[in-house]
Amino acid sequence: MMSLDRRQLIGGLALALTAPARGLAADLPAPALDPVLAKVGQLRITVLDTMVAGSSGLDGEWGFAALMEADGRRILYDTGASPGMVLQNLRTLNLDLSDVEDVILSHNHDDHTAGLLTLRREFARANPKALGRCHVATGIFAARERADGRPDRNMADLKVAYEALGGAFIVHDAPAELLPGVWFTGPVPRPHNERNWNPGHYLSGPAGRADDILAEDAALVINSPDGTVVLTGCGHAGVMNICEQAHAILGPQPIAGLIGGLHLFLNSRASVEATGARLKALGVRRILAAHCTGFEPTWILRQALDASPADVAVATVGSQWISGVGVQTGLLARLGTAP
Repeated sequence: MMSLDRRQLIGGLALALTAPARGLAADLPAPALDPVLAKVGQLRITVLDTMVAGSSGLDGEWGFAALMEADGRRILYDTGASPGMVLQNLRTLNLDLSDVEDVILSHNHDDHTAGLLTLRREFARANPKALGRCHVATGIFAARERADGRPDRNMADLKVAYEALGGAFIVHDAPAELLPGVWFTGPVPRPHNERNWNPGHYLSGPAGRADDILAEDAALVINSPDGTVVLTGCGHAGVMNICEQAHAILGPQPIAGLIGGLHLFLNSRASVEATGARLKALGVRRILAAHCTGFEPTWILRQALDASPADVAVATVGSQWISGVGVQTGLLARLGTAP
């Protein structure tokens, strides 16, 4: 894993490279932060939790989780909205996470964090290190309160319980390379004012409460054989901002795949069309839209990218992104039709 000093350096460069905001016809983003970048050979991302259930035996909910597999090494990204849903779907998919040591929580909301303790307990039985490192971005443990003024202790209580199970949180304040070619963005700079979060959630402090803008929202950025692949939980930082940060980290190569929640389900058509235009300008080719993206916004993005239904699709539990193949829906890839 990258040293703290180098992460801090890259964080400073990222801020410089991504601000100020540019128009849709702007030139390509600046070169990558590091001239020598590792690349993943084989990549597979499997959706483990989203609202649309997949084949028989799989179930869905308003939550998100995905398993990223890169050259035989694996990271769990988010853990679902209920304690047992991801574990249930893993069993149906015949997936064992006992060799997975790293888990990411994209942000503090419980529809992405609720399965962490269940999964840690389950797989630590076979391997005490299983899901024992949890990567998060700065700000996830900030004091929060609900609209009625009650404290929101989701992350505070989760931290205590996870550490009691032997787990450790690793807090990132800038991009970090977790595996060769696999980057955690840390907090994402926001040159575009996308405001991709719901009202009614607040930070609390001595000066009173302020809107919680989910400053810790973070994504995975992967340097794959097809180009950059981005995995996001809810996209609260804004999908345009996230994709521009991916370019800041890996350079202006095409974004071959965008997988996960983009939080567009409440946005106006004009807003989604503008987002689609920017994503096209950034070189986004395929989208596997999960969780909070929405059916109609996915269709609008497909039109904006001039893509086929096979290349911009609504994710179901069990659907996948596979390098050299692209979007796969259902269980087909896991059952052996893909390399």
